[in-house]
Amino acid sequence: MSESAKWKVTGTGPEVYEQVFVPAVMQTWANQLVNLAKTSRGTRILDVACGSGVVTHLFAGRVSKTGQIVGYDINPDMIAIAQGKQPDAAIEWRQGNAIELPFQDGSFDIVTCQHGLMFFEDRVKGLQEMYRVLALGGKLLVLVWGPIEDNSGFLIAAEGFGRYAGIEAGNSIRGMFVLGDIRQMRSLAEAAGFRDAVVKTVSAQAHFPSVEDFVHGFGALMQLSITEAAQLELLTQITTTLQSYMNHQGLTFPIEAILMQVRK
Repeated sequence: MSESAKWKVTGTGPEVYEQVFVPAVMQTWANQLVNLAKTSRGTRILDVACGSGVVTHLFAGRVSKTGQIVGYDINPDMIAIAQGKQPDAAIEWRQGNAIELPFQDGSFDIVTCQHGLMFFEDRVKGLQEMYRVLALGGKLLVLVWGPIEDNSGFLIAAEGFGRYAGIEAGNSIRGMFVLGDIRQMRSLAEAAGFRDAVVKTVSAQAHFPSVEDFVHGFGALMQLSITEAAQLELLTQITTTLQSYMNHQGLTFPIEAILMQVRK
């Protein structure tokens, strides 16, 4: 019987996410989101589904200590990573469910949620909760992945993992893109009672050091167990398919997301 292959990235799922996917993808989206927020002195900020804190820490670097920054996530392991990056940062880390935010009405000037809404058990309730804790004149910014067909690298990964690591693995990657329909996002905004929500697509570029980092990152993130032969076939197929996106800097491919902006 073939020995189970090892992935060249090690650690728990949250650790792999921070090590591989934050610098390659999430940092880029975080920069866009924080730039749109347009913070000022004394701004009160809530980052919902903060994960390992890429958005939260960016805010901390731009808002003076007269403001307030809260990172909120359901996963204690993600919060531990976020807090560990800058233990002395002026950020309050809270664990809990996003559909039951433990804050009073109107507590924050800016509420953000980067690539988390698709995982909420009740997306409409989650949007309503984020709006509830927003102060009058405040801004809600929600970012989700666009269609997987417009995120070519991830589509190729989903197809490759589905073929060589099992349907469940492929579907796990596809699951990130379940809100990748701008009409669906507009329907969610309407269902949440947002009259003047602006919903639009935004684009960026993903940058991985190599195809190997990309493939091994996903394998380690999902903690997959496959044979060495299957792993080699998977890497070969994805490398061949992504050949046109490779250059001297590594692997670069276009990515697309859907942005929802709401003013209160």
